[in-house]
Amino acid sequence: MSHADFLFELGTEELPPKSLQTLQNALRDSIVKQLAALNLTHGPVTAYATPRRLAVIIDQLQLQQADRQESRRGPSLSAPEKAAQGFARSCGVELADLDVIDTDKGQYYNFEKNVSGAPTSSLLAAVIEQALTDLPIAKRMRWGASRAEFVRPVHWFILMLNNELVDANVFGLSNGSETRGHRFHCQQAITIDSPASYAKQLREEGQVIVDIEERKQIIRDQVAVEAEKVGANAVVSDSLLNEVSALVEWPVSLCGKFDEAFLAVPAQALISSMAEHQKYFHLVDDQGDIQPYFITVSNIVSKDPQAVISGNERVIRPRLADASFFFETDKKSTLESRNPALEKVVFQADLGTLADKTRRIASLAGTIATQIGADAGKATRAGLLAKSDLNTEMVLEFGDLQGLMGHVYALNDGEDAITAAAIEQHYWPKFAGDKLPESAEASALALADRLDTLVGLFGINQPPTGSKDPYALRRATVGMLRIMIEQELDLDLASLIEEAYSLHASLKQDKDQVRDQLHGFIIERLRAYYDDQNIKTEVYLAVNANKPASPLDFDRRVKAVNHFLTLDSASSLAEANKRVANILTKNGKGSGQVDKALLTEAHEQALAQAVAQVSSANQDSIAKGDYQSTLSALANLAAPLQAFFASTMVMADDEAVKNNRLALLSSIQTELARVANIALLAQ
Repeated sequence: MSHADFLFELGTEELPPKSLQTLQNALRDSIVKQLAALNLTHGPVTAYATPRRLAVIIDQLQLQQADRQESRRGPSLSAPEKAAQGFARSCGVELADLDVIDTDKGQYYNFEKNVSGAPTSSLLAAVIEQALTDLPIAKRMRWGASRAEFVRPVHWFILMLNNELVDANVFGLSNGSETRGHRFHCQQAITIDSPASYAKQLREEGQVIVDIEERKQIIRDQVAVEAEKVGANAVVSDSLLNEVSALVEWPVSLCGKFDEAFLAVPAQALISSMAEHQKYFHLVDDQGDIQPYFITVSNIVSKDPQAVISGNERVIRPRLADASFFFETDKKSTLESRNPALEKVVFQADLGTLADKTRRIASLAGTIATQIGADAGKATRAGLLAKSDLNTEMVLEFGDLQGLMGHVYALNDGEDAITAAAIEQHYWPKFAGDKLPESAEASALALADRLDTLVGLFGINQPPTGSKDPYALRRATVGMLRIMIEQELDLDLASLIEEAYSLHASLKQDKDQVRDQLHGFIIERLRAYYDDQNIKTEVYLAVNANKPASPLDFDRRVKAVNHFLTLDSASSLAEANKRVANILTKNGKGSGQVDKALLTEAHEQALAQAVAQVSSANQDSIAKGDYQSTLSALANLAAPLQAFFASTMVMADDEAVKNNRLALLSSIQTELARVANIALLAQ
C-alpha cells in the first residue's frame, strides 16, 4: 500500500463562531503546505468545522517519502585545510571522500549522499503540532492543570491513515479513534472506522453535519420555507449566516413573532437588536419593509418546537423594548444640543476632542462642497451634526447604528433632508465594494472626515506601518479615492491636504512634510485600486511619472493609457519613445526650436509635419481632459518615427542639422509625455 486516506480531527469546547471558518481554512492550508514541503503527494483535501471540532481529510496521501539526493557545498579548495577538515567531519566522512566541483567562482569541496525517505506516519505528529501552532489565534487559553494553550479547551483528537491510528500526542492527549456527536442528541462516543466514513458516521450516528457549507445551505433553505409560511421574505446576510452556521451542528430553523408596535422603531435598530444579540434573521415584505417576525436557528430537534419559539419571543421582547425606549428618549433632545458633550470625548490624545474634529470637518466639508458645486451651507451643517448621534442612547447601545440614527434624529429635528442624509452617508463606503454617498454634500463631508483623520495622524507622525493600521487609514484612503474617481470629483489633492492641515491647531510635522508624505501614501493606494481592475502596474507607473494633481485626472489618464495599449502601434511607439529618451539623455535637446529650413530629408520632413498635426490636435483634447483621443492621435507618430530612425542619422556631422534633429525628437518627447511617460510601457 503506497497511499492512504488521512484524517485529523481536534475536539474542543465550543469554538468562537466568528473565527470558525478562518481556523478551519488555516488548519487545512498549514497541513497542505507542510506536506508539499515534505514532498508528499496526495489527492483532494476537505476541511470541516463545527462548534466542537476542526477536521481535515486528505485523500490518498503518499505513505513514504521518495529517496532523494542531498548535496552540500563546502569551502573553497583555497581555504585553510582546517576549514575543509571541519566540513568533512560535519558530513561524517574523511576529507578524501569529498568531491570537488567547478563553479564560476572556482573549485569547491562538495558532499553528496542518498537520503532514504521517511515513513509519512513518522512525520505527521510534527506536521499537526506545527499546524496548530500556526493557527491565527489572537488570545490562547489554558485549562485544568495543563500548560497547553489553545483557543478553547481540547478534549480529544483523531489522527489516522485509513483505519490505523498514528502515534502522536496533542495537548497532552493520546490518539484515539473515538469522536463525540451532538452535545444533546448523542450521548455516547462514536468510533470512526476510517477517514472515508467520518462525515457519514457523524451525521448518522452523532447527528452532526460537519460540513459548514452544507449547514449554510440547509439554513438558507429552512429560513426560506419558514418565511414563506408567514408570507414574507427572509433577509440572509452572509455575515450572520456564517456566524449562525458556526453555532450549530444540526440546524433547525423556527419562526417567531414580535409586537407590531415595535415597528415604529427604525428598522435598522430592530435588525441590529435581533442580529447582534440574538442571531435572528429578520423578514421583510415585497417592498423591503421590515415585518414583525424573526427566524431563529436552533441546535436541537425539539419535541415541542412551539415552546422554543415562545422562549425566543420572550427573550426578544425586552431587547426591542429597550430599543424603543432609547429611541423615544433620544428624540426628546436635538442633535445640536448634544454637541457640547463632545468636548469631553477624546478623538485622539494629540488631535483633540470629537468636538474639535467636528469643527474641522464642518469647515473642510464647506470648502470641498464649494469646489465641487455642492451646497456649502448644507455640507457645513451636516459636518457640525455628523458626530452628535455618538452621544445618543441608541448608538451607545448599538454602535453599528452611528450615522443612521443621526439621519433619523436630524429629520426628527426638522433638518433639511440632504443635510440629514449626509450625516448617515458620510460613513460610506464602510468597506470594499460598499455604496458611495448619494449627494454631493454627503460626498464632501465623507471626504472631509477621512482627510481630517489622515492629515492629523500623519501630522503627529502616526502613519500606518507594514503590519499595523489601527485607525484603518488604508481603508479610509481607498474610500476617499473611490468617491473622487467614481463620482468624478476633480479635486486638487495637495491643496486639500494643506487646507486640512491648516485647520489643526498644532501638529508635530511641518505642512510640507505632511503634504508630501500623505500625498504619496494616497497615490500609492491607487496601485492596489488598479490591480483589482487588472490594469498593469506599468500603466500606473507611467501615469504617476506625470504627477497628476487630482485622483480623477489620474484615473482618466490610466484609463486612456490602458486603452492605448490595445492599439496596434502602442508597442512600437513605446519602444521608439524609449529610444528618443535615451538619445536626448545622452546628447541634450538640441536647439530648442525646430528650424524647418534645416529639415532636408523627406522622412524628417514627414515626421515634423506629423508632430505639428498631433500637437495641434492635442491642445484641444488635453484641455478637455480627453486623454484617450490624445493618445490615439499619438499613434499617428509611430510610422513616421520608425521611418525616420530607419533612414536618418540623428547625430549628423553638421552641428546645426544635428541640433535641429535633436530638437525635433525633443518635441516628440513632449507630445508623448503629455498624458503619461509612455517610455515606461516598454519596460
